[in-house]
Amino acid sequence: MDSSLQIGKIIGIPIRIHWTFILVILYVAWAFASFSEQVFGKAYGFGSVESASLRWAYSLLFAVLLFVCVALHELGHSYVAHKNGIRIKSITLYFFGGVSSMEEIPRDPRLELKMAFAGPAISGILGLACVLLAQPASILDERNPLTIFLWTLGVVNLILMVFNLLPAFPMDGGRLLRAWFATRMPYVAATRNAASIGKAFAILMFVLGLFSFNFILLFVAFFVYVGASEEEKATEINISLEGIKVRNIMSSSVRTIPPSTTLRELMELMFQEKHRGYPVMDGEALQGIVTLTDLQKVPDAERDTTNVEQVMARKLYVIAPEDEASTAMKMMSEMGIRRLPVMDNGRLVGIISREDLVRAIELSSGRGFKR
Repeated sequence: MDSSLQIGKIIGIPIRIHWTFILVILYVAWAFASFSEQVFGKAYGFGSVESASLRWAYSLLFAVLLFVCVALHELGHSYVAHKNGIRIKSITLYFFGGVSSMEEIPRDPRLELKMAFAGPAISGILGLACVLLAQPASILDERNPLTIFLWTLGVVNLILMVFNLLPAFPMDGGRLLRAWFATRMPYVAATRNAASIGKAFAILMFVLGLFSFNFILLFVAFFVYVGASEEEKATEINISLEGIKVRNIMSSSVRTIPPSTTLRELMELMFQEKHRGYPVMDGEALQGIVTLTDLQKVPDAERDTTNVEQVMARKLYVIAPEDEASTAMKMMSEMGIRRLPVMDNGRLVGIISREDLVRAIELSSGRGFKR
């Protein structure tokens, strides 16, 4: 289930918020509300009970503007990618920041450098702008609410810039480092080196967090280590599948079943053939796909009277034989499915599964693969 909500579009890119984003908005608002009460105190009425609602409104505005800045940071990446022909599926705001969902990461080191640097550059510009705007008000009174508001927003944006420039995945600094390495060595080696440096940073942060009892630092260390590992793994998989077409690895001999097949018959077929899913065909038309998961949802006593047509998945994700195998891997990962029907001009010509992709990766790694 998708746990994010689309709130609009900018330059054609859907902007979404995850439910965790709402929690962090409230947390940031609470933190700024406490901060404003201590800093402004009674001088501006922020410490009184009567002004609590005003202080919270002020703090919520700060939290919202902060995450508008985070969204603009991600739009910086997305704008450069968009201008260079890379499709951005969406930008989602999570509790830890924003994530741009791209169809592909560019292999051109110069383009990756531009894309990776665009986000921190936006944060830096926003940070400096807020700090500079805070200066005129500070001349009259450095404890003025507007001064503190702008100054704090500016400093947080500058911290966001510095944090994202750390040379570790999944931060932008990790991509900058990988792009720099990629000008000197193959892409996979560049990713491994950048990921190794990122993991070293994560271990260092973990040790510092452990000795200082800083749980936020421990969380960031875990986040960075996992991000570096995932980036390394994803890159190696994509490189392993590069140039391999779906037709090279799909199963062209496909066993299909009619919609009238009972679940009891389906269960027996699965036991015999050791398959976990079957395309459902009505003549030459693909109607859906039924899996072991669909079967398990129906009580055993009802399987004799329940047909495949009643439980099969009708929303189909299909792929063409000339598509890249890496595209099939992305689709399966994003949709949480294990197999894709292969369609050519409306005709079922095969099926590709996760097992087929894993086998292709194993054969391709180090030995070459007939493409």
